[in-house]
Amino acid sequence: MERKQFIGFLLIAIIVAGYMTWTSIQAPAPKPKQQSAQEQSTQQQNDQQQSAQQQNSSQASQPQTSGQSSSASQGATKGVQNQANTTNPLHSKYGALYDKHLSGASESIVVENDHIRARIIAEGGTVRSWRLKEFKSWYGDTVQLVPFKNQFGALGIKFTDKNDGQGAATRESNVVDTRELFFTVKNPRSGGNYFRVSGDDSVSIVATLALANGGVIEKTYTFYGNRYHTNLAVRISGMEGVMDKKYSLLWQNGLQFQEKNSVDESSQAKAWLAQNGTASEIDAGGDAKPVETNGVLDFAAIKSKYFLAAIKPSAALSAETLQTTLTGYKMSAPHEGVLEYYDMKIDVPYHNNRVDNFTVYIGPVDYEILKPYGLESAFNFANQSFLGLQYIARPVGEYFILPLLRFVYKFVVSNYGLAIIIFSLLMKLLLHPLTVGQTRTAQKMQLLAPEMEKIKTKYKDDTQKQQQETMALYGQYGINPAGGCLPLVLQIPIFTALYSVFSSDINLRQTPFFGWIHDLSIADEIIRLPFKLPLLNVDIVSGLAIASGLAMFAQQYATVKDPQQRAMVYVMPIMMTFGFSALPSGLSLYYFMFNILSVAQQYYTTHFAKNKLTLADLKKAPKKEGWLQKRLRQAQEAAGQQGRTLPGQSNGSEGNSSAKNKKR
Repeated sequence: MERKQFIGFLLIAIIVAGYMTWTSIQAPAPKPKQQSAQEQSTQQQNDQQQSAQQQNSSQASQPQTSGQSSSASQGATKGVQNQANTTNPLHSKYGALYDKHLSGASESIVVENDHIRARIIAEGGTVRSWRLKEFKSWYGDTVQLVPFKNQFGALGIKFTDKNDGQGAATRESNVVDTRELFFTVKNPRSGGNYFRVSGDDSVSIVATLALANGGVIEKTYTFYGNRYHTNLAVRISGMEGVMDKKYSLLWQNGLQFQEKNSVDESSQAKAWLAQNGTASEIDAGGDAKPVETNGVLDFAAIKSKYFLAAIKPSAALSAETLQTTLTGYKMSAPHEGVLEYYDMKIDVPYHNNRVDNFTVYIGPVDYEILKPYGLESAFNFANQSFLGLQYIARPVGEYFILPLLRFVYKFVVSNYGLAIIIFSLLMKLLLHPLTVGQTRTAQKMQLLAPEMEKIKTKYKDDTQKQQQETMALYGQYGINPAGGCLPLVLQIPIFTALYSVFSSDINLRQTPFFGWIHDLSIADEIIRLPFKLPLLNVDIVSGLAIASGLAMFAQQYATVKDPQQRAMVYVMPIMMTFGFSALPSGLSLYYFMFNILSVAQQYYTTHFAKNKLTLADLKKAPKKEGWLQKRLRQAQEAAGQQGRTLPGQSNGSEGNSSAKNKKR
């Protein structure tokens, strides 16, 4: 369920509530792309096989230090490589300057810390694998964020070779993609191809490409024991006659999907960048156009539903003008689904022998973890495209709802299902000033129901007179006809923020509660229909949504007494049951508890309240004409003076005119 649909259902509820209020005074009620999981187990097996092959290759080398092993391997195969280069397709593409790097051993180094397990490969000196040890994919393996579909690893370098055509008989292009070349990968201080760090320790892995002209491209990855990021330092020297002004740092094909419903996961993916605190984003789900900027770069990032890859230039580097390009594109998936992918490219000016530092964060979208990096905007606190609601809903979610939910979980009960129940009770208490007005308006309308029925009977042929007498009755007893709708309108930003937090909080991901509720971040499906319902576009039924619908029915059945509105007592709960069936079960649990508490409040007010309202009490109470009530009265008076009717009064007025004509 996309966030826009959720807001749509809220608007439907508000419109219906407004309709019910309006009829009491006789004045005339997008498509989430869901699919089953895109199978990824084959790709997972391929990645594991590739890792095993590289381990076997590393074990087959001599039992020496990693630097010695690399030198021995290169020396033993040098003659074979030189001979192979004469037929290697890359030889004609790149030429003699890169000959010795056109092929090589598939060596790699694995670094593991408290949170991640990363693999740096010789081909391109790139990150081929980045696993998050504390998170699982839907099929049970640890989360691996570098896309399986990538031909190359992440964080590769491209540049333009100014010597187009030199060093080769023919030259296909003057663009050099170093991901096609083999680097020497090692830890300069110790041998081996596996390193484990923890706590405050760190380890550096250096990937070096030494060219025939004496030029060097060096990439140093520094890993820390208790962090999700690596510091990438790029040093390029001796390339004045080769490199044309700049090089590009690349991440392609977004992040590997981790959820069972990859289409839903993809729909919440995006790419964005920030310059001087101002963000520009691209969403391939819409009219995606590449975003290209020049200037001071704070960061560039790609996110999926729960995970993020971000590149932050160092303070010294970000002071320069960097050209950053974000590109989004869509690919078809089974069952009319669509998958979204993103590329990001940062162009960095070349300065001989300068070290360009980048902080590369690859980890969960967790607000507390992201905040020290300045990446907390990745957490989706509000829909960014609906009537500007993000300006209200985002601070509500960021500074109130998420901290309150985390506080309850951390200090009250260490179970997110129970924490949501307690959170619902707290929210009910906090929203009481809004809901109590709605409840009192409903009580007053019930008390006036007999008097309104008398007006309808007395002026059954004159709708305009009914309107005037009804408004006079409201004024006599001090009732604001909009009193039931305004609280709902004021709660829209709160419900928007609630939906965003429950949909985006990674702490709810794969968190079970009880029974059939095995994951609070997705719908608690108990029935799957063989077709999708029209308009609502859902084909599942949620157990919690059914419970919420029953609670809503109980509340409306006890509240709505007007026979003309009685049909809505049955229609709205059914509609909301199916509409909320695709929502995360955590949100459905909250909504169910909120409805149960509302029913309890209504029952208490009706049966146990000491000071029950009466018509006499209403008549004695101070009267204050509301803005809407005043406008309706003025409009009716103006219409009556001019001999015309308000919208919705034509039938009654015509009937009245017909009756007068008959008398004549």
